[in-house]
Amino acid sequence: MISTFKNLLNMKTSIIKYLSITFLLTVFFMACDDIVTYDDNYDDGTVSNGPPVISRISPVETPEKDTTEGSFNQMIIIHGENLSQVKSILFNDQAVDLKEVYAVATKIVVPIPGTVPNEITNKVVVTTAKGSTEYAFKISFPDLIINGFSFDFGNAGDTIVLQGDNLLLYDLTVENGEIKMNGNAATILSTTEKAVTLVVPDGITDNATVSVSSPRIKAVLGDDPIELPYRDLGLRIVDISPAYLTNSSSSNFSTDGTREGDPAPLFPGTCYARIKPTVAGYSTNIPIYNYPFDAPSSNAMYADMRANPSDYVIKYELLIKTEFPITAPGDRIRMVINGFRATNDKEWIPALSGVAYHTHSKWTTISSDFAFYKNATGGSPLFETGNKFTYAYIHGAGTVAPTDFSMTNLRFAKKVKIVRKQL
Repeated sequence: MISTFKNLLNMKTSIIKYLSITFLLTVFFMACDDIVTYDDNYDDGTVSNGPPVISRISPVETPEKDTTEGSFNQMIIIHGENLSQVKSILFNDQAVDLKEVYAVATKIVVPIPGTVPNEITNKVVVTTAKGSTEYAFKISFPDLIINGFSFDFGNAGDTIVLQGDNLLLYDLTVENGEIKMNGNAATILSTTEKAVTLVVPDGITDNATVSVSSPRIKAVLGDDPIELPYRDLGLRIVDISPAYLTNSSSSNFSTDGTREGDPAPLFPGTCYARIKPTVAGYSTNIPIYNYPFDAPSSNAMYADMRANPSDYVIKYELLIKTEFPITAPGDRIRMVINGFRATNDKEWIPALSGVAYHTHSKWTTISSDFAFYKNATGGSPLFETGNKFTYAYIHGAGTVAPTDFSMTNLRFAKKVKIVRKQL
């Protein structure tokens, strides 16, 4: 009897456990059904239901502010509908790297490409898996800037450098650039943003005209020619004919290029100053001292120099042999017009950066802004007649320095500063 009762009790306990487990499983699966129902209604923004639509564009910093233009590498937001599943984005004809894009159905965060297009459409085109759309959007491109050449008096076959900014951006390259001197094509060797290295063609002359172009320049900046002078003689301050050797203002350190170790003169039959083999500690070495010249206002260039000094420079050619570089950071070039000179911070200090300076034993062109030279009242230092010009190389260290320093062709010239803006 007792055994039968125990068996019944155990059976009752098992039934209760079974019912409890069944109840818990039922609750669990009902809860799972609820979660699945919620997931079915969730939208993660990655699905587009039709062709893309752009409603507006904004800067990423101020998404509430609409804009219709931007600049290189700027981050923007393209707002609209069905913008996910992006296949391509074009600004003008420049494609965006899709690895840099964040896209959902209602917006695309994207950087504007940092490259100049060959075709200007002033549109952004978005293509997705469901279609394509475009939106008016203008990109502001950097200016093309040309500052002249590293050496102003190259002959046919010489390698020179065109200097400026955004030269590579505007495709002045071996493949697509075109540089002509007096109508003859120069050979482009290499290009960076700040320099185009090229070979001077045959047919070069004094006061030549150089033209610069590329398909990209024409597309962005227009068809107006970009021209600058080469071998511009300017207004020579110092006579470099053989009289240079005997003039008391220029005879110190003078040579005609026939002495041992002399570089070839810049122009055949001309003279120059050569400071060698050493300079003394804390010395001022003066190859040109109070050289007389006139600057009559009847000369249109002198008149313009007085009215617009910032449009002009003082230029000369310099040759420092590779084995005798300027190394002292205190060495400087000082030029004086009628007792007036540039302030210390405007004078050229060749080794200011701590890097030894030389010109690879070749003539190179050096410029100093004429606007740096002012009289006591801030006006032009030029007189009508009887001007005095001095050129000095100041050695700023207290020790003797080995030196081989040549200078010639001091002149006033019109500054080359071409800034061409987007149409």
